[in-house]
Amino acid sequence: MLYRFDNIKKSFGPHDVLAGATWQHNPGERVGLVGRNGAGKTTIFKLLLGQEDLDSGSIMKSSTLTVGHLGQHLETEPDTSLFDFVLGAFTKVLKIESAMREIEHELAVESADHDALLEKYSVLQHDYEHENGYTVHSEVERVLSGIGFAKEEWERPILAFSGGQQNRAMLARVLLTRVDVLLLDEPTNHLDLRGIEFLEEFLQSFRGSYLLISHDRTFLNRTVDKIVELTHGKLIEYPGNYEKFLELRSERMEQMRTEFERQQEMIEKTEDFIRRNIAGQKTKQAQSRRKMLARLDEVERPQTDETLARFNMEAGPRSGAVALTVDDLSAGYPGRTVVEHLHLTIRRGERYAIMGPNGSGKSTVLKTIAGRLAPLAGEVRYGHNVQLGYYDQTLGDLRLDGQVVDEVWDLDHSQTEEQVRSYLARFSFFGDDVYKKVRSLSGGERGRLALAKIMYVGGNVMLLDEPTNHLDVYTREALEEALEGFTGALVVVSHDRYFVDRVAEHLLIVEDGEAEIHNGNYTEVVEKLKAASGTPKPIVTPKMQKAAPAQGLPSRDEQKKRDKRIRKIADEIKSAETRIGDLEKQREVNDLLLCSEEVYRDGNKARSIQEANETIKAQLEKLYRTWDDLAAEKESLEEALSS
Repeated sequence: MLYRFDNIKKSFGPHDVLAGATWQHNPGERVGLVGRNGAGKTTIFKLLLGQEDLDSGSIMKSSTLTVGHLGQHLETEPDTSLFDFVLGAFTKVLKIESAMREIEHELAVESADHDALLEKYSVLQHDYEHENGYTVHSEVERVLSGIGFAKEEWERPILAFSGGQQNRAMLARVLLTRVDVLLLDEPTNHLDLRGIEFLEEFLQSFRGSYLLISHDRTFLNRTVDKIVELTHGKLIEYPGNYEKFLELRSERMEQMRTEFERQQEMIEKTEDFIRRNIAGQKTKQAQSRRKMLARLDEVERPQTDETLARFNMEAGPRSGAVALTVDDLSAGYPGRTVVEHLHLTIRRGERYAIMGPNGSGKSTVLKTIAGRLAPLAGEVRYGHNVQLGYYDQTLGDLRLDGQVVDEVWDLDHSQTEEQVRSYLARFSFFGDDVYKKVRSLSGGERGRLALAKIMYVGGNVMLLDEPTNHLDVYTREALEEALEGFTGALVVVSHDRYFVDRVAEHLLIVEDGEAEIHNGNYTEVVEKLKAASGTPKPIVTPKMQKAAPAQGLPSRDEQKKRDKRIRKIADEIKSAETRIGDLEKQREVNDLLLCSEEVYRDGNKARSIQEANETIKAQLEKLYRTWDDLAAEKESLEEALSS
């Protein structure tokens, strides 16, 4: 056990954030923590770090537990360089290195006791090697490059960087800190796609444990093997990544609903029997059933969240067949062009996503298409009967001094206040929330309000600039469902790969002043680009390299031997695939069992199934490695025969 929450409760005023939550984090587990904005995910981190106190319950920790976390404020000396700040993650190595330097200086003094100093130095050198001291500089270089810092920036003072860059530097330092568990709160913030993909690869090879909060569902799919959902003040654990969580949560809710309805039906029939027979010939039976009902362990009604957003995006009047045309467009600002000679025709109902690195000009291109920024050259033409809707990621269309209700009401004064409040409730604004000043809203609340405005006005061509920023996973899902039902043309700027996969059919990739159009969503385009670049063929194993003749063609006997080996490998591959399929099915069965009420209440059964899953996981990893090796050897043999 790393740590355990035992029936913890935490409230802020009348709002219960944690209402008797229990959960345990074990060594080696890589966990994603999900929940609504405001559900209390960050509070969980603060409780673990001792920054908040519990109202009741307890948190048990391993006696030697060490925790690494991404702080809110950067604490360092003013002249510390970026490189040295990140290098500070290796505290123990730096202390050993400092001690070694001191001894080296002492050895230069003639009167020094060289033998004793050399003995101390030898011990320190052994410790330095044990802590992989000779690799720490290369580790810092790898991570700094991976998250987007150019080499020429490494020696700049850390305080000379922007807030977003400092956050990236703090992330780099946390990742390299050697601790028992990492707490990562939205670690993909301030990273572009390349940085996010590097972070995914880093965490995939990370040997420790971590608990991370993220709204990036593709990131969760690739980095966690367990999801814990914070909902209604409880922590509910699901095995698998985010996709598996969606599946198991749906099954769990359906099972709970079925059990609740079945029990309610039984209770209703029993109470009816008691009413009809309590004073009749079957009095004893009725009394017995009344006692049975009194002892009954009632199944709780499944809790549904009525405050979740529910969007609907209407396209309005039908546009012409061609929604908009971009003709030889150059976009940017005086002295800085982000894209040149862009030609693009978007037809009614087509869906485009604009993607690219941070600072490449994605939002500038969208603003130019929306008519909010004048083209440097070329033109943008709208089709017949086009009505534009534009979502500004800076939320600049909101009036900070106004009230929430007025942001929508001012769009249409023919509506009553009650009608406007009812509309805003679909965007999770309830009660007195509608009278809040926009200035006082959180980033997620402002995002929902901006979406409420654009959806109220409508339009048959929607241009959305980073619409998922600040939104939790549930609100993102609601937005995706609304966009999937939208019949007009759509252009979105987004770095959310999961979102782009659901809503886009074409990509416009902006980078280095150029824009390329690709058919397909994010995953499809990435696969096509990988295939087009030519993936390297499997490397010939050392054994096969040794067996291959140095010169000339293989003899007939050698060809027969290779044919025989290829057939044998094919059989071994088939056997491995069958075994893999069986194990995957068994793991799926176990995952379903873990979600059952019986197993959920029986800790021993749950642990037994979890242990079985760990064994299956290890067997699968071994089988996949075997399969890869066999496939590589088979391809090498076939190439040798065809040459």
